[in-house]
Amino acid sequence: MPSDLATLYITSSKDVADYLRTHNEAVCISLLSLDELSKFPDYKYFIMDGESNLGHLEKIYCHLMDLPFSIGSFDNFLIREEKADDLEAIYRLYSDSDSMRFLEPLPAIDSFDHKDRYKSVKDGYMLYEYGMWVIESTLSHEIIGRVGFEYVDESTVSIGYVIDRNERKKGYAKKACLSALKYLKDVCPELSVVAKCHKDNIASLKLLKDLNIPTQIF
Repeated sequence: MPSDLATLYITSSKDVADYLRTHNEAVCISLLSLDELSKFPDYKYFIMDGESNLGHLEKIYCHLMDLPFSIGSFDNFLIREEKADDLEAIYRLYSDSDSMRFLEPLPAIDSFDHKDRYKSVKDGYMLYEYGMWVIESTLSHEIIGRVGFEYVDESTVSIGYVIDRNERKKGYAKKACLSALKYLKDVCPELSVVAKCHKDNIASLKLLKDLNIPTQIF
């Protein structure tokens, strides 16, 4: 029977899975082999029987229930996946003069379908195990930054971050980058990390040097 608690159900039975989904429960399919995929055409998340998935199951639950998975937390802020209504706050981070000077501009906010973008971002978190996350204040619950990784090639990602101009010089950038790097090492240890930085962005150049990240200066 469905539970009142936050529960991820894992089953190899389509009848059980279909029943649980009619009750809006989070369902993950357990497969004995990839040949069974065809039996579950309407399901998105699978695990192979016998494999260790403990670190992945919480993320699957969050994605099925449309909750932002958190990758790290501190006294003053947490780092989490985007939510559907975060977009305007993210755009505000890029609107001050320093951000506009040092970061690549975002496309006009009215130039794309917001629902399609959110779906792409959410799917990317699960497909690649990483992405660009938001930094949320635990006091005001406002978005005060962004940190994460972008795809470069099959073996390399590029780290990036931005902090709200009113929250800079508080050590948030270094803590957020260290937390993101630790997460990536845990889930994708095979990936190398690089960075790109504007030659006049002295604070970021210093941080990237402290983090020992190979940096392309432009």
